[in-house]
Amino acid sequence: MTRADGSHSEPLRIELFRPQNQLGDLLLNVPAIRAVRNRFPAAHITLIVGPQNAPAVLGQGWADRVRVVATRGVRGLWSALARSGPRADLAIYFTTVSYSGSGAWLVRASGATRRVGFDPAHYGERDRAALTEAVPFPQGDLHQSAVSLALARAAGAASADVVPPPPYFVPDPSLLGRAPGGAVYLHPGAGKVKNRWPAARFAEVARTLMARGCEISWIEGPQDGGCVDEASRALGRSLPVVRGETIPMLAARFARAALYVGNDTGPLHLAAATGCPTVGIYGWSDPAAWAPVGRCVRSVRAADASLESIPPEQVLEAALPLLQEFAIA
Repeated sequence: MTRADGSHSEPLRIELFRPQNQLGDLLLNVPAIRAVRNRFPAAHITLIVGPQNAPAVLGQGWADRVRVVATRGVRGLWSALARSGPRADLAIYFTTVSYSGSGAWLVRASGATRRVGFDPAHYGERDRAALTEAVPFPQGDLHQSAVSLALARAAGAASADVVPPPPYFVPDPSLLGRAPGGAVYLHPGAGKVKNRWPAARFAEVARTLMARGCEISWIEGPQDGGCVDEASRALGRSLPVVRGETIPMLAARFARAALYVGNDTGPLHLAAATGCPTVGIYGWSDPAAWAPVGRCVRSVRAADASLESIPPEQVLEAALPLLQEFAIA
């Protein structure tokens, strides 16, 4: 609540809204979410997410409750808006490069006393969330995690000045025993075709790592469109393929892995969030803004921002020191 002098009392109930379905974007919000948790340890915090990314937050210690909402379609949005229970003292609406109108309506429907989010004018949108505090979008070349931390800071989480340390995803202990130790995972696919480094070059990376004794597995996502098959043909042999696994099981694998190498896509962020040594390969997207947060992350990008301009040797120059540092190869 707001005091007479304009300051705010400690919130007892906080709702954090991130219903969009980009896994990487959600994980880039985690430092800010943890900063809010650290600043208000006594508050009951609810994290509102979409169904696709719910497994990436369920069971984590960032929130007391995870509310899963489906905002696509009139029926899903109407059901999400029909809420009950006491209203929150503070709601924070996390947005990155895009603005979700349905997410904004959820924030409005929360009826929270304070509704904090970035000024929708930055996105060319009107204020569907009925924000009580429209925060100017940060200026300058900032990493996306720093952008979200600025929003947490504006909401009163002064601890956002200090980024909470990794890991940003703690795997389920019951799953760790099912994951092999010391494996190397290569992910040649990506949902966005423009994010895919040529699969044949992943094969060259695999060949070099195998010559050093690494146990290699491919990662294949549902939108990868034959990238693993192409990499396998270029390699001239088959390797184990990890496909169809849940986010918690992938996280357990990554937590016990020696190395992950992949394109700019969700599993890259998940691997880094577990503390796995991680190499991300970038073209049009800038790792200075979009690299995953983690304790041992390396990013590879050509000077002309073209994936075609990145040779396998450049990726190996980033990957091999990580293996040496962690005494795997």
